[in-house]
Amino acid sequence: MNDFPDFSNYGYQVTRELGHNRAGGRVTYLATEINTKRSVVVKQFQFAQTGANWTEYQAYEKEIQILRALDNPHIPRYLDSFQTASGFCMVQEYKDANSLATAPQQTPQKTKQIAISVLEILKYLQNRVPPVIHRDLKPENILVDDRLNVSLVDFGFARIGGGEVAASSVVKGTLGFMPPEQMFNRQLTVASDLYSLGATLICLLIGINSTEVGSLMDETGRINFKHRLPQLTPEFLEWLQKMVEPNFKHRYASANAALNALIPLEVVQQPKQSKLALISVGLVTIAIAAIFSWFFIKSAEPEKVVETAPEIIKSAEPEKVVEPAEPKIIKPKLKPLTQVKLGTHSRSWKNDYRVSIKRQKKFFFSVILTGLPQGEYEGICKVFDSQGKLAARGQSRLITTADRLNAWCWYNFKDKDKTGNWRFEFYLDNQRVGESSLQVLP
Repeated sequence: MNDFPDFSNYGYQVTRELGHNRAGGRVTYLATEINTKRSVVVKQFQFAQTGANWTEYQAYEKEIQILRALDNPHIPRYLDSFQTASGFCMVQEYKDANSLATAPQQTPQKTKQIAISVLEILKYLQNRVPPVIHRDLKPENILVDDRLNVSLVDFGFARIGGGEVAASSVVKGTLGFMPPEQMFNRQLTVASDLYSLGATLICLLIGINSTEVGSLMDETGRINFKHRLPQLTPEFLEWLQKMVEPNFKHRYASANAALNALIPLEVVQQPKQSKLALISVGLVTIAIAAIFSWFFIKSAEPEKVVETAPEIIKSAEPEKVVEPAEPKIIKPKLKPLTQVKLGTHSRSWKNDYRVSIKRQKKFFFSVILTGLPQGEYEGICKVFDSQGKLAARGQSRLITTADRLNAWCWYNFKDKDKTGNWRFEFYLDNQRVGESSLQVLP
């Protein structure tokens, strides 16, 4: 027997407890929906219990109101709610992932990827009219699975729009992660959540728990962290400093602005002695780019892809033709951190993935992968047109530097190419590790 509540009359069977806040009368359970057998999250608010109050209950009502209006794959969907004899329950989509609080330290590369993912979620929230401000962004409320898929949870303190805050209002949030304007009940802006995200990233990089972030603050309330992260690049540290500026006017104006500034930044400083290796890898990458270009030009007609690809492989490295032909070799599944950038020039990348065939014939795709086992890989680029047909394909052998691999390829658009949504895919050893979409205009 267990002490879990019986929600079977409401269609749910509790399997285990996920977390609790006994003082506030809140308990979160993992449950199974009896009819569909799918896993769900049931948040129980026991407003009849000691320590609970009506304000806490109203927070749940507010959370339901906000969640019902949201539709984003990285925010667990609201599914149901019901009242019980001891309180009130809300049912949400279950994400099979752990909070960042369970793994307080992350590598710099993973931390950057998490930051990008959270900024994408905040961008979605801030683009709503009026914008949604989370107000309690911290490691405990960010879920990350083993493939680095990120979800944002707990919208109990969320607010629709900034607006003025009544002087009598209770401050809601978590100390150390609340920006000054939130702590002092001043008007919130979309930059308020950026402060909380910055504080979260600092915790992940240094490897401290949420409760310890206050130890980094000086007498003026500024978070001092740069001296703890000497291995990171000055550019990234400046970006992070701007995220946690006490004055919201000195932060990035929005999640989109912070995201655009972050994407091109290198996170870890490269040791001086590795400059020669980096240069040689750069030369290899240029050669790879040339091979990709040739394939892309030649493979515009589908029938030529099959004819030329075997020839190039055989002439380039005849001794390795046998390796990919082995059907029984099971290669380990790759889980690199992948960043795909697109642009109209090999040195100029944009986040607005659109191209006009009349204005720009050539379009570049850049792929940056980290967290790879060191070695040699077969890289393949594929471009699919708006009809889902393979428009071009290129491949070459790629060699990592440490755990990092860079490659790029490009496609020359033709007047007969159809407009619409095109797709780019990148493979390593026949495993798809990156993809992106491109809107092709007349």
